[in-house]
Amino acid sequence: MTAYLEYGFKDRVAIVTGGGSGIGETTAIELAKGGAKVAVFGRRKDKIERVKEECEKHTAGAMAFSVDVAEQEQVQSAVKQVLDGHGRVDILVNNAGIELFVDPESGLSRFDDFFDTFEPDEYLSYFKVHSLGHYNMNRAVVPTMTEQHFGRVVCVTSILGITAVYSTIAYSASKAAAAAQCRGYARRYGPHNITFNSVLPGMTRTPMKDDSTPAEYEAVESMTPLGRVGDPIDVARVILFLAQENLFVTGQSVIVSGGLDIF
Repeated sequence: MTAYLEYGFKDRVAIVTGGGSGIGETTAIELAKGGAKVAVFGRRKDKIERVKEECEKHTAGAMAFSVDVAEQEQVQSAVKQVLDGHGRVDILVNNAGIELFVDPESGLSRFDDFFDTFEPDEYLSYFKVHSLGHYNMNRAVVPTMTEQHFGRVVCVTSILGITAVYSTIAYSASKAAAAAQCRGYARRYGPHNITFNSVLPGMTRTPMKDDSTPAEYEAVESMTPLGRVGDPIDVARVILFLAQENLFVTGQSVIVSGGLDIF
């Protein structure tokens, strides 16, 4: 796709975690449109295979691996297969995530108070995916990026990692941890021409929000200067900008919320 030619994606090897739907799916397909060889990581085999097929419509070399990023052995095995197949990894999009599910039939919403309802294992599950998951992926790809003296890592966190809400405190805290970790990597690996940046979406229409009510969407839209919630492509475009070859940006957190963060 001509819009991405100047980004230098052609023949680059990219891994996108959480690539089976939403922001990850859109990012993987847009990278493929730019000529990247995309490896789609996700837990649902049927979903990642479907995204792989979409990527293959635009470029060769697409792969799909069923991976739980919280499990180090699964991550190492899948990344090794990417390296065996393509010899390198140039771009990593740490996008895998989990979110509080609220049964629409319960009469509750994400705006209700879940502050002290999580047991420790449930609380830590957010950190295992959002911060440990990023850590596992970074550890697996950074050695080859260091060797080739090039890498672009984009970590998808959340605006709630800055603003925080007490209703989903574990989500907010784990996203804040992931963004802080990303900045630490940026300091350490900048001399190796590896950039690390975070993208912080606001409310975005993805399958993870299937349980959101119209009232929740309306509430966020009413507070957003641009008058709507985000779509996956809105976030993907910023991710791709931060994954481009000629980039003099690292250690930054870019909010994609339509201006919701102004307040």
